[in-house]
Amino acid sequence: MRLAAVDIGSNTVHVLVADVVRNKLQDVAHYVEMPELGARVARTGVIGTKGRIAIRALRTVIAKARKHGFDILLAAATEAVRQASDGEAFARHAGEAIGVPVRIISARREAELSFRGVASRHAARREWVMVDLGGASTEVVVARGHEMLHSAALTIGSGVLASTYLSDPPRPEERARLRRAALRELTHAPDGDVERLVATGGTASNLPFVMSRRHPPGVLTTDDLLTCEGRLDGRRASEVAKKVALPPNRVKAMRAGVEALLLFLDWYGLTLLQISHEGLRHGMLLAYLERGEDWWR
Repeated sequence: MRLAAVDIGSNTVHVLVADVVRNKLQDVAHYVEMPELGARVARTGVIGTKGRIAIRALRTVIAKARKHGFDILLAAATEAVRQASDGEAFARHAGEAIGVPVRIISARREAELSFRGVASRHAARREWVMVDLGGASTEVVVARGHEMLHSAALTIGSGVLASTYLSDPPRPEERARLRRAALRELTHAPDGDVERLVATGGTASNLPFVMSRRHPPGVLTTDDLLTCEGRLDGRRASEVAKKVALPPNRVKAMRAGVEALLLFLDWYGLTLLQISHEGLRHGMLLAYLERGEDWWR
């Protein structure tokens, strides 16, 4: 059986196509566009005309996914759509555009689904923490093995932080203000005596390619993250984008995202960041295999 999951996030619209083999997922393809709903919603409280751009992006990634064929398509919307006053109307129009309902999932359910995806590959026997850094929010779960112990949704998002605090290229005093804002929110992170931090989301999955396109590492040290920060900040986003083979808007979001990940490592007293390419979309598909159409509840 071949399944597909698309999520409308605060930075991106991202689709995963995967095969189910002995109740496990094998990735086939994924496609992403960056309509960046989060910054608009944070500034105005509405999606507004950005909705047309997001739905166009949604149609684009689904059209690419359809070339691989799939039996079932699941669709979710997260923080930006949750917070927007016109979020429900947008989700309805988006669902009509792709022919399946777009479910606005709660922050708690988003954390559960992201955790399920990450834990399918990265669960540790002792306590560990998952950080799903998105465009407008971060879901944090402290766990033992595959069991969630504590969780929190924090208003720390790479896209919103970048658009609020950072110029192009960023200045040191802007990074200092960003850190202060993120630290205020970090006080709400769940406590835990964790031995491992596993990060998922757009910033986390792309940072290894800033280090090396040919041999991207699966684990980043604090020094690696500082190296990434220097490379991302060195020139205007359009110039950096050419060097690292990523879109300029992704570069801008990652500038804030790498700062957030450094803060999370420091908060939990760790120096190594494990990267997960599994996350929300994998969790959506695994939940569907278990619960069918109630996967999102």
